[in-house]
Amino acid sequence: MTQTRSLDIRAGVLIPVRQYEMVDFRHMYGTIYVLENPEAQRVKVGMTINNAVGRLEDVNDMWLQRKVTCQICGGRLVRASAQVPQHVVSGRRCPGGKALPLENDAALAEAYMEEIKASLDTLLGSEKGSVTRKVKTLEKRIKFYRYRERPIGAWQLRVTFHTNCAEKVELASHKLLADRLDEQASFGEVFHCSVSDAIEAIEITLRQLGLFEETRKETHS
Repeated sequence: MTQTRSLDIRAGVLIPVRQYEMVDFRHMYGTIYVLENPEAQRVKVGMTINNAVGRLEDVNDMWLQRKVTCQICGGRLVRASAQVPQHVVSGRRCPGGKALPLENDAALAEAYMEEIKASLDTLLGSEKGSVTRKVKTLEKRIKFYRYRERPIGAWQLRVTFHTNCAEKVELASHKLLADRLDEQASFGEVFHCSVSDAIEAIEITLRQLGLFEETRKETHS
């Protein structure tokens, strides 16, 4: 049995409107889902306020590279050919369109990173800080795709929990599974654990939040 850990749940605190809106979203009714990739021996725990089947399709699109990563902006786009489709970022056409995705090549990303690195000496203040962050993001992204393992298998929907405070349940469940997080996964909330371990973490969280009895659980084959 996984050891129950205490959760930091705060109430009655005066907070800014923007932060309040975020906390209020965490109280929305939604679905916690557990996906499994048996061949890769991985489990994903996530939440949605829409249909969990839609999230399953999106995860498989990314995993099976039907949806790929732009070398320049890092955006995920559905590909119709070997190249990333043309796309717009902040009102401008991204130069990563009509190039190979980062899953297949990093030459364009590396050239772009060196180009903006060279401009740092001419920049000041917030503009320099923005470009510095962009360089660090590119370095991390290039390194990840260069050394990541080849994806195997496919994802399947195993269990859904329909409950209030869905985002809060998701975040707290992730904390219980944190020591088994797969930091090399190409998207978040992927764990080296079994489906039963994930279910246990979610149910512990639901009990701690007083939501267990009113939550509807569905098992999917």
